[in-house]
Amino acid sequence: MYEVKTIDRFDLTDFAGDIFKESNTNTPDAILVRSSHVDSQLISKRLLVIARSGTGVNTINLEACTANGTAVFNTPGVNANAVKELIIQNLFRCVRPLNAAIKMMTGLKATEGESLQEVAEAKRGDFIGEELYGKTIGILGLGTIGQRLADSCYHMGMQVIGFNRSRKNLRHVQQFETIDEVLSLADFVVVLLPLTNETKGMLSTESFELMRDNAYLLNFGRGDIVDNDALISALDHNELAGYISDFPTTKLQNHPNITLLPHLGGNTIEALTHSANTILQNLLDFLEYGTVRRSVNFPQVDLPFTSPQRLTFFSYARESLWADVNEIVNQYEVPVKEMMGNTREGYAYTIVNTDLTSLSAQKTQAMIAEINSIDEMLRVRVLNNPTWQNWH
Repeated sequence: MYEVKTIDRFDLTDFAGDIFKESNTNTPDAILVRSSHVDSQLISKRLLVIARSGTGVNTINLEACTANGTAVFNTPGVNANAVKELIIQNLFRCVRPLNAAIKMMTGLKATEGESLQEVAEAKRGDFIGEELYGKTIGILGLGTIGQRLADSCYHMGMQVIGFNRSRKNLRHVQQFETIDEVLSLADFVVVLLPLTNETKGMLSTESFELMRDNAYLLNFGRGDIVDNDALISALDHNELAGYISDFPTTKLQNHPNITLLPHLGGNTIEALTHSANTILQNLLDFLEYGTVRRSVNFPQVDLPFTSPQRLTFFSYARESLWADVNEIVNQYEVPVKEMMGNTREGYAYTIVNTDLTSLSAQKTQAMIAEINSIDEMLRVRVLNNPTWQNWH
């Protein structure tokens, strides 16, 4: 049975069974996390997988995981609708002073002979807003969330422009070659880019100088994409109208033109449930079958488990590597019934269906030790088919 450490809250009732159990050990087989930081000290040789319920993996030491042969999974797209709706809510907050109007109403009293509505309507001139219709929204990052946002804004009558690292085939978005072009034209700029070495601090002084002084910047990508010092300076000098971020930091608190949210993007019942169910199923498939789906560091490999056992290999990619593995496997007279492999960014992952029933446990361990001694090999697993006895 695998030991799983949960860093954030998960309901494992319907998933664990006899496959894994929740544990507070610091050397687990698997880690389940939402948006909390994963301590790199937890990345032991025993750790097979980190499963992130959500998209961003900047809270996980991805480089250390890959070097350790630890798969990292996430759930891109499952919270897309929740994030899209939150962005739209905040677009309306930019153009309609709803909070101020509601606050005014809570303390308003009607005098004798007047209705509350009459008193309220006399003050509505203080709360004149604008409409989103006809305004231009610039979307930086046209992934699943960006595409959904683009469609919704288009159908609200907005002009939709955007930037993506690779051009997308989208009907409702006028795409530009550079971010600067989007910044200079948009009334609202929505950041949906991932945090990378290229995007960290990307929106800085020069960016804000390009933006319209009545434009709003909404950050639902990652906080560090925006240079906070440059942002505060731009707001203080009226170079843009306001900033909304789902990534709070002390430096940005209490500024009159900054709205901070407590990372609410995917925080709906529907998104949390869907994301958790998806990542738990992917975790089970990897632990039981070695199947890789939605990994950010392992190549995708999905081979039907049609044999008593299977071997999985994660390694640095080398064309002749399989010849070395195959030589060892042949020495132990282990049959290769089916195999499937894939590569990604210099790494290789291979699944081999086989039958080890003729080998003793000692010989199996000796074979695995020899395979592990290959320089490029990072991790080897032996998996027993959990359903083999049911249909043989």
